[in-house]
Amino acid sequence: MGRTNREVQKGNGQTAYYLLNKVIDKFENSANDWREETDGNRSFKIQQSDYDAVGKSELIEEARKLEQMGLIRVTWFCAGSEMEKVTYGLRDMPKIYRVIGRESKRSRLEGARQCADRYERQAQEPWLKAYYRDVFREIDRGKYPGDLEKYGELLFRCLDSMEKLREPVFIRVFSSKYLNGSKVFERVLKSRVVSIGRKYHPMIDEAMSEHEILSQLYLENYAQELELKGELQIILGEKVIDLSAFPYGTVLNSETLKYGVIDQVQRIRRVITVENKANYMSMPFEKGTLILFCHGFFSPREREFLVGLERVLERQRQAGEKIEYYHTGDLDYGGVRIFRYIRTEIFPLVKPLFMDTAQYEKYLSYGTDMEASAWEKMKRMEEPLLQPLMERILQEKKVVEQECFLF
Repeated sequence: MGRTNREVQKGNGQTAYYLLNKVIDKFENSANDWREETDGNRSFKIQQSDYDAVGKSELIEEARKLEQMGLIRVTWFCAGSEMEKVTYGLRDMPKIYRVIGRESKRSRLEGARQCADRYERQAQEPWLKAYYRDVFREIDRGKYPGDLEKYGELLFRCLDSMEKLREPVFIRVFSSKYLNGSKVFERVLKSRVVSIGRKYHPMIDEAMSEHEILSQLYLENYAQELELKGELQIILGEKVIDLSAFPYGTVLNSETLKYGVIDQVQRIRRVITVENKANYMSMPFEKGTLILFCHGFFSPREREFLVGLERVLERQRQAGEKIEYYHTGDLDYGGVRIFRYIRTEIFPLVKPLFMDTAQYEKYLSYGTDMEASAWEKMKRMEEPLLQPLMERILQEKKVVEQECFLF
């Protein structure tokens, strides 16, 4: 009873004082006022937009009441029917926050810092600690972290649980176990986790697809599998299995990749990785050759398996065997990124196969226009073994997909 329409309680428990909310907004948007206990006065002029937002008579009524409460001082003119400016004391800010029912910026930022600090201390991997360092930088700049504003602790909890994964897990199983709902990750967090992974995770390449990024984080929509054909020998249990018995190719599922052991004696003299499925299927079995379908970027479990193979083959190479590595893929920005990924993460001695200017010229008539963003990225990129090809692509602004080679 006796309260103006500007004092009605909002659903969130805050009192809807227009002028006090504006005082707090001015206070919190200041570079330094909100950071520590300070003395002195601040003021702002009343604009027509303020009257429009509330109603002139209502705003004047509110201003007089707040003056009586000792929270603001108003400079009046036109016989007290117009407001020129509102002045407020910095020492009165705690009382203003209490009256209006808003948590102070300092308090909110301190709560955010404590929350982020709790999860940062649990983080083990450098990439995740780097993410939290950027969260702390936001707080130090006086900005409430956007991730915490949008997701609360849910994103931090997700990153914390995800970082500790050591085995691939299906996304919905992960979501059910750690996020209290099988579809929470896909509906709420997936796109943000992908962008964080793309920015911070050392094994994630910018050319990776969403699925490939999640795979690097051990989150899978389906099991990781390695498709291959050729002379590879693995040990399962006490049996040596010669995969050359499958001349048309076979698939090693995620459990085989996990428990299969690379035989220390291999007949492999050449390894070829192939980006696209049709090209992989078209390549015939050859003695001494192992052909691997990489489907873009190898998953973590595939990568670990192939790194183990490379160690075995390197010992044979050091002993005098001639062993060669090749990769064939699209003649575009993504193809270059995949080649570099294989060279830096799996097979250091890999060379390009059908990835040169002669091949490019041969199939250029089948080329398609290069995206401007990919052109800019390739222009800044260096890959010595593919540099002549890249320069030609940049000149033509055309890319050639590997499937064209089958024409």
